[in-house]
Amino acid sequence: MLKAVIFDMDGVIADTNPHHQIAWRKYYEQHGRTLTDADFVAYVSGKHNRDILGHLFPDNSIGVADFDRLAYEKEALFREIYAPDVVAVPGLVDFLKVLKAHGIKTAVATSAPVENLDFVMDALELRPYFDELLHEKLVTRPKPDPEIYLKAMSMLGVSPEESIVFEDSMTGIKAGRSAGARVIGLATTHTIDELAEVTNDAITDFTEMTWERLTNRNS
Repeated sequence: MLKAVIFDMDGVIADTNPHHQIAWRKYYEQHGRTLTDADFVAYVSGKHNRDILGHLFPDNSIGVADFDRLAYEKEALFREIYAPDVVAVPGLVDFLKVLKAHGIKTAVATSAPVENLDFVMDALELRPYFDELLHEKLVTRPKPDPEIYLKAMSMLGVSPEESIVFEDSMTGIKAGRSAGARVIGLATTHTIDELAEVTNDAITDFTEMTWERLTNRNS
């Protein structure tokens, strides 16, 4: 029986990836590197900032202090770029209302820093729809490790069998599946066909997701 739905943030709650791509491209340029579209999918989308910065600075050992500073600089740049354009993925709010009407527990489980999580939640006025909000500092192992999804389930008091995860990236999908949950893909980063191979279901946005479709165990 479905008891909880857990959402990634970037590419699921809001289609932030185009603005993250702009921000990372500018940040790469500031450090004398070029970030192609293919590089973004391969090295940035769904990845933790530590892995991305490792790609940006392949010949340097980044200490904890340097990592925190560099990551904060990039995320501040992202928030500045995205602020005029913050919008939820179509159908999200209506879908969240459906979940609440059916007594489903909800959480956000993102690899993003808390500043980005707060920024998106407050800009879109989404806090009332979520029972728990998890960000990168609440786990020790980033996606594709399932830790953040397992922790979200624990905080919600549900089992993997009672949970559905919404994800857009291959890294996040692997984390959700490794946690034992059913995973539904959002086609903001990959195509429906690509997602269909690795998820239980795939949608373009939440206008396509009904209660009946969500609870169809054959999907």
